[in-house]
Amino acid sequence: MQLPLFIKVLPLLIKMLLLFIKMLPLFNKVIPLFFKVLPLLIKMLLLFIKMLPLFNKVIPLFFKVLPLLIKMLPHSIMQLPLLIKMLPLFIKMLPLFNKVLPLFIMQLPLLIKMLPLLIKVLPLFIKMLPLFIKMLPLFNKVIPLFFKVLPLLIKMLPHSIMQLPLLIKMLPLFIKMLPLFNKVLPLFIMQLPLYIMQLPLFNKVLPLFIMQLPL
Repeated sequence: MQLPLFIKVLPLLIKMLLLFIKMLPLFNKVIPLFFKVLPLLIKMLLLFIKMLPLFNKVIPLFFKVLPLLIKMLPHSIMQLPLLIKMLPLFIKMLPLFNKVLPLFIMQLPLLIKMLPLLIKVLPLFIKMLPLFIKMLPLFNKVIPLFFKVLPLLIKMLPHSIMQLPLLIKMLPLFIKMLPLFNKVLPLFIMQLPLYIMQLPLFNKVLPLFIMQLPL
């Protein structure tokens, strides 16, 4: 059933392959780092395997969004060199992500329920993608700052997860607001280093805010 779609995407996949080949010297630098985190990756894999029955429910939904994901591919390919440069940073942060993963997996059934809503928002997200791509050099500057505050964000996760059902109810409203966010995004990104510096303060305030969220 999906064969015509894969045939359409084949030229793009070939382009990606050529780009990967060009990037091999960069991957070569990253490979020693990858082997350092291999035990962590194996732990993560075992967790994902436990969750496979849940992922099975998601697969039909995935095929519904496949045409949209294919539309995103050209944008993704353009950003591949930048993503590869960021890879050593992500690898350094894997032990932290590993702490978060069990929390995320506990909420996976809830996230799967959200998927139909997320599918509705995907076309809007794709429209915003060119803007995100333009902003990537800025994000690149911010990423080291983001990783500095990642331990704080991880501490916040239990609070966020508790409020996930409420956030799902609010999602249709956020979707309607997306065109507005699109206009605001460049301004927000310019201010991002400042927001990140304030995160320790937000972390103190967040439990109070979350207590009031049902109101």
